[in-house]
Amino acid sequence: MIYSFVQAEKYLNSHVRQGSKQIFQGELGLKKEKYFLKLFGSPQNKLKVIHIAGTAGKGSTCYLISSLLTAHGFKVGLHLSPHLTDVRERFQINNKIIGKKEFIYYLNQIIPFVNQVEESKFGDLSYFEVLVGLAFYIFWKKKVDYAVMETGLGGLYDSTNVVDRRDKVSVLTRIGFDHMAILGKTLKKITYQKATIINHDSQAIALDQSVEIKKVIKEVADDRQAKLDFVKKVHLNLSLLGDYQMENAGLALKTLELLAKRDSFKNAKTKIKQVFRQAHFAGRFDIKKIRDRTVILDGAHNPLKMESFTAALKSKYQGKKFHFLIAFKKGKDYQNMLRYIVPLASKITITSFFVDNQDLINLSEKPKEIGRALEKLGFKNYKIIADSKKAFETILKETKDTVVITGSLYLLGEIYKIITNDK
Repeated sequence: MIYSFVQAEKYLNSHVRQGSKQIFQGELGLKKEKYFLKLFGSPQNKLKVIHIAGTAGKGSTCYLISSLLTAHGFKVGLHLSPHLTDVRERFQINNKIIGKKEFIYYLNQIIPFVNQVEESKFGDLSYFEVLVGLAFYIFWKKKVDYAVMETGLGGLYDSTNVVDRRDKVSVLTRIGFDHMAILGKTLKKITYQKATIINHDSQAIALDQSVEIKKVIKEVADDRQAKLDFVKKVHLNLSLLGDYQMENAGLALKTLELLAKRDSFKNAKTKIKQVFRQAHFAGRFDIKKIRDRTVILDGAHNPLKMESFTAALKSKYQGKKFHFLIAFKKGKDYQNMLRYIVPLASKITITSFFVDNQDLINLSEKPKEIGRALEKLGFKNYKIIADSKKAFETILKETKDTVVITGSLYLLGEIYKIITNDK
């Protein structure tokens, strides 16, 4: 029995794995998750689910869909990953994290089933597998009208891809290169992994993007006799900065329209405008004033996201240069991300992180390697401060420039903790 939030975190952290290969067990992992859920009544099949996959924009699209449905009077469960500072970010009701006592209560409810799985032929559940099961359980017990679920990695064998209902709505955001060691080295293979969240005889919504990507999505939808709509970006008054957020807003708006028609409710233009005007999502072009410095935090962690983020920076701050604080998760394509950062940098501070309380143990790329990559690009005005807290404090003391923190959501998580303690 767990009695405190600290105990709950310790219990969950005992399920953290060393590497993505250990986490990603393919079809076996999916069978394990379904077996786990079946032990407490398959709650995922008692919910109206909106399931989101893609390389960029998943989190923002989830957040906007949840916000739009909440504004229309519905009770909405929202599951995001990874979290920034608190595991309860993965269990939101109407965009608010659940309380600690409630979290402990629900976790205690499913622990006997975790034990049952781990004593079976399937063996240990990963951190992510436990939390996905917990999310479905909480949303079922809380009697949500809709559950908005973000995939963790890929789609086909992701632990969230366990809903059998035909009324599941699948949403596909912008797709590009990431997690290639697991998902495949071509856009065709990566797209297939993500598009296969589409259920048979269901409804799918996808961003209008390259012909190659759209072809794969259409083939999967046709094979599963699913209705598919491609959506272009919309142009509206959106508080979330970046042209790419117009794409995410377009997907969210189309999802709302589809649900309104299917579930017989009216979508109110005034409520839609209000949501888009007031939307704020931590870690996505998040502008803060800290000790009289402008600090911009964005969790861009692959070349596709970095290209979008830096384009938005250029657009908002034309001709301006920034002091960047960066770190990248080991194995990420940081060389290509740096190509987008360097033209906008007056100075770069390279730092590091070590995270052992997320889906897997995450190490950052060695700062010296990033430094070498910068030198190859002809950029020499950089400094290495391995401790992220010390790096951030040093920048605030030494620079008057606007500070941009990017490269990893795990780095952002560490910085957000510092900012919170600074208040």
